[in-house]
Amino acid sequence: MDERKRDAGQVKFLKYFALSFAVLLLGIFAVAFWIFLQIPSDKEIKGCLVTKMAGVNLCPGSKDYVPLSRISPFLQRAVVMSEDGSFWTHKGFDWAELEKSAQLNWQKGSYLRGGSTITQQLAKNLFLTKDKTLTRKGIEALITIRLEEVLTKKEILERYLNVVEFGKDIYGIKAAAQNYFGKSPAELDAVESAFIAMLLPNPAKYSSSHQKKNLTNFGRKRVQKILGDMVRAGKMSQDEYQAAVERMDLFLNPEAEAEELRLQEILNRFESTEELSPDPMDGDIRENPSEEQNEKDTESASPGQGSVQNVPHRSQGMGERQNPSSMSEPVGELPDGEVDSGDQ
Repeated sequence: MDERKRDAGQVKFLKYFALSFAVLLLGIFAVAFWIFLQIPSDKEIKGCLVTKMAGVNLCPGSKDYVPLSRISPFLQRAVVMSEDGSFWTHKGFDWAELEKSAQLNWQKGSYLRGGSTITQQLAKNLFLTKDKTLTRKGIEALITIRLEEVLTKKEILERYLNVVEFGKDIYGIKAAAQNYFGKSPAELDAVESAFIAMLLPNPAKYSSSHQKKNLTNFGRKRVQKILGDMVRAGKMSQDEYQAAVERMDLFLNPEAEAEELRLQEILNRFESTEELSPDPMDGDIRENPSEEQNEKDTESASPGQGSVQNVPHRSQGMGERQNPSSMSEPVGELPDGEVDSGDQ
């Protein structure tokens, strides 16, 4: 009797175990199938779509889409240097950066730093929501792998710049360039590009510099660091860096910058006029025209400069012939070569 009960108990346990295992397998299969459905197809990745993150209409080839060839090289370099320094070489993940972020967050006991690459950020912006869960991070990783397989690096960067948030209700580089500087993406210079790149970690917060028309201390340090990183990486010349730094004080205030340029132009014009004006102290400029004639008379009276004509003395009449003896020595010339002031 006891043996039969024991056998029945074992059978019952095996049934429960089998049922639980089947449910577990079914659950795993369901989750895997759900995750599979979250992975976009090649057509979805390459075609037009409305992003899940912010509802942005992204359609390559449309009037609002800006190809990489029409985006300032300064902007492209600044964003890569700021957001993902190893973008051109990694396969979707920067493991060294992820390790640094994990260590910092562990030490501080909170999420202070992310290690997402541009490809990971694109995956999140295109196909995911703002939820911060392990499940979402896992799906993000799978989508990242797919993006790297389907798109080239240039296509990834191009789509990222067309969809990423640059400020409150400002999505994509076309809207950002127009909103902050009234320009097309192709016209952005180095300091403007560094400023836009500086916004990306927290655009809603960091865009306050634009509202104040002056960089905050943090903004100034970040912009200067991005510019410096570009120089050190050989992406910008020293002259371009210097020109960008010189604009940092006024580039967010167009009116003040225009006034500064106007004053500088007036100053340059004044300096040019000064250089062209004759200097009254110059030896070639004579205040009294008669001085030139006097100097010529003096030179002609100097020894070795030719004979001097005999001039009739006032006591002689104009028609009276001169005494030959008075011609033995030129009148008005002294033996030592000096000019007799009395006869001039």
